[in-house]
Amino acid sequence: MQPASSETGRRLIHLGSSMVPIGYWFLGREPGIIFIAILTVTMIAIEIARIYTTWGRRLYQRFLGAVTRPLEERRPTGATYVFLGALLTAILYTPKIAVLSMLFMSVGDSTAAFVGRGYGRIRIGSKTLEGTTACFLICLLLTLPFGLTLPTAIAGAATAALTELVPRPFWNDNFAIPVFSGAAMTLLIALGF
Repeated sequence: MQPASSETGRRLIHLGSSMVPIGYWFLGREPGIIFIAILTVTMIAIEIARIYTTWGRRLYQRFLGAVTRPLEERRPTGATYVFLGALLTAILYTPKIAVLSMLFMSVGDSTAAFVGRGYGRIRIGSKTLEGTTACFLICLLLTLPFGLTLPTAIAGAATAALTELVPRPFWNDNFAIPVFSGAAMTLLIALGF
């Protein structure tokens, strides 16, 4: 287990990834997709340099080594999955659903971690009921400005929370939360809810 300060740093960076959907929203769909694609390609290049070159590893360790989990030493970090999930979400869904789904990942997942680590008592595998509940509630609150129906909002928030709850190696939640919650909300909208 990583030190609490390291995990706090990771969560703050994760929360900072909210700038991706905010940037996408202000740019508009097509320029926003290009923006996220550039960020994704840049992140993949950084990961390749970090994993396969000595200079890349040294440079990465200097700036972000403290927030890198041991299991990420020789494989892609969660940040790569953030950008890949955001890109796929931006391509697949309407801007409203894409932005909301990305916020579920950045804000909802961060909230789950903060609450789960700080207040979680009821364990569900490696996660906690308190963290998952906090994720659901914050995601539900995030839907309010977007004008979704209650069933669609609940479906999106519940999908995000349940996706966050499922442990690795089934999937990386940074990728899965926006993709799955976006699919759930899109499906309910298509069904007329």
